[in-house]
Amino acid sequence: MKTSNLHSWILPCLLGGLTLATPTFAQDEDSPYAYPDEEESEKKSSRRRTQDEDSPYAYPDEENPERAQKRRRRQEEDTAEDFRRAAEGDEEEQGYERMSRLDDPNTGIAFEVLGGAMFLSSPRGQLVGDLLPAVGGRFTWEYGRLLGSEALREALWFDVRYTYTGVREGTKLIVGDTQLHYATIAPAYELTFGESSDYGAYLQLGGGFVYEHTTLEVGGKLTPLDGTKLLIQYGVGLRGRTKLLLESNVRLAWRVELMRFRRGYQDDTFVGASLGTAF
Repeated sequence: MKTSNLHSWILPCLLGGLTLATPTFAQDEDSPYAYPDEEESEKKSSRRRTQDEDSPYAYPDEENPERAQKRRRRQEEDTAEDFRRAAEGDEEEQGYERMSRLDDPNTGIAFEVLGGAMFLSSPRGQLVGDLLPAVGGRFTWEYGRLLGSEALREALWFDVRYTYTGVREGTKLIVGDTQLHYATIAPAYELTFGESSDYGAYLQLGGGFVYEHTTLEVGGKLTPLDGTKLLIQYGVGLRGRTKLLLESNVRLAWRVELMRFRRGYQDDTFVGASLGTAF
């Protein structure tokens, strides 16, 4: 009797509980359950990405100013070292190209005519010798341009020179006519008046020979005498290459010099100037 009463009220209770219970749905298998901590982390990450997009990228040097300063100092030292090596002539190893030919495209060649006074060594024992007029010409080439050094670019050059002088003296019965032809090659070293200056003082030392032609006239009869002697040329002077036009490489070449020619035991002294064109 009691058993049937118990079953009769349990069944309605179970049905009522199932009816009032809230339905539960299964989660998506691909999206795991988001815990509160993870949701907060995702929100912070989203805000950070938004800020990164709005703000510029911070490079490593900006994040570490000391490292950036050291890096700049090291680059400046490397640049200074490269320029030092270039100045010392090691620029070929560093891959530098010389620009001096573009800055000054002159060939270093000049032609000049010269004139002055030749004090010819006299057998009469005079102090300076016999004063005679002298003329000639010369060709100059600045071979220092081939050496690859800015300091020697225009400091080293040489002359191929010809100088002529002559004297005629004697009496009505005997007359002597002497002609001297000097041919020399003389290297020189020039000290310019400042960096990239077109003017300077120079020292010159070279050699060559002198051809002497003498005609002795006695009573109307001519007797020629010819001879050649080696000589040494040495002296000092001032040299200039004045620019004529800014658009042109042609320059006015000029010199003032004191030069001596040592032939045997005699010394001939030339004082004069020259004028010409440099290319």
